[in-house]
Amino acid sequence: MSNKIDIKTLKALQQGSHKAFEEVFITYYGKTKAFIYGYIKSCPDAEELTEDLFVNLWINRHSIDISKSFDSFLHTIARNSAINFLKHKYVEDTYLNNIQKQECSSTSEEDLIAKELGLLIDDTVEKMPEQRKKIYILSRNEGLSNEEIAAQLNTTKRNVESQLSLALKEIRKTISYFFLSLL
Repeated sequence: MSNKIDIKTLKALQQGSHKAFEEVFITYYGKTKAFIYGYIKSCPDAEELTEDLFVNLWINRHSIDISKSFDSFLHTIARNSAINFLKHKYVEDTYLNNIQKQECSSTSEEDLIAKELGLLIDDTVEKMPEQRKKIYILSRNEGLSNEEIAAQLNTTKRNVESQLSLALKEIRKTISYFFLSLL
């Protein structure tokens, strides 16, 4: 960034001259944005940081030291903005990666528990009396209604309901023991 703004313009800026601010903005906006982009490699973010920089320059215009190089002053602010942005982004990315790792590990753990529970339920169904096992499989795996199961197995609807109730009771008991063992 080269020094194109004279002391007179900087004094006017300090005193709140919109015209002086406009001159500074027009002179330095493009260079400042390009400089910040060189650090962060994101055009929209560089644009936003540059705009924020100039907003803060206007807000803090009284603190501009006109005895020192305005180019160096602006350069330092732009560099610090870019570095702060990158630090924030690093922290944010690290946090998101940690969250994703936790979700993945918990998903793996949940998958393992679900698989184990599924095997336990299958084992419980296998140990049921033959009629109950058939009724449960036709109901849950085949999706048949109680009436259809009764017709297919030559039994009453009431018997199907009773056997399903007993099967579900056994499965609930197995699931309860499983979850108690996890504690």
